Amino acid sequence: MRKLPIQTLGVLFLVTLFQTPITRAQATATATQQLALSAFGGGSGTYTGLYGGRNLGLTAGADLAFMTYHRFRPVLEIRGTYPIHNGQIDAQKDFLGGLKVERDFGRFHAYVNFLVGRGQINYQRNGLQVGTILFLSSTSTVLSPGVGLDLDLNSRWAIKGDFQYQHWNVPFAILNGAPAPVTIVPTLGGSLQAVTTGTITPRVITVGAVYRFDFNHPYRRSRRVR
Repeated sequence: MRKLPIQTLGVLFLVTLFQTPITRAQATATATQQLALSAFGGGSGTYTGLYGGRNLGLTAGADLAFMTYHRFRPVLEIRGTYPIHNGQIDAQKDFLGGLKVERDFGRFHAYVNFLVGRGQINYQRNGLQVGTILFLSSTSTVLSPGVGLDLDLNSRWAIKGDFQYQHWNVPFAILNGAPAPVTIVPTLGGSLQAVTTGTITPRVITVGAVYRFDFNHPYRRSRRVR
């Protein structure tokens, strides 16, 4: 067997020395993404909290997830819900954003979130009569804590179950779960002003799908056949 020159052995040693960390770095970069973007959508059933009203709607949103810390992963989330069947009482639509904290259990990803945004209520059947005032629509700040669970189907797709408990303001009082006439008070200028004191607590259940974008494809090197 012919011995290799000492210069060749030195070159091979250096190539091996530098190639190993590079290979490990590529493998680590492939396995770990510092940011992960996903989108979700599904059908939502909303119990509006007003006269037993119900909506059937569509919910869509996106998540930007960060690195896991002590088995928990912080996520920024935006979502919106739009009613496609308004029911007989009121139709609620909203756009929300906030923080979600997720923990993985194998293929299951459980999470809690707290979202804040803006919502609009359109009152059905030509408006909602409360006392002597007819309300056609109203807007409100929406507070929405919730919980959910995603189940992986593969590396890209998952199915989602989600529950949100919401807090809305309405321009009339709520008495025993039903609208009550607003309180009218005189102002210093002599005009009348309605005092907004009412709140409702809608509940939203969403079932849908999640798609995860992959911006960290494995590096593939093509060889030229000689």
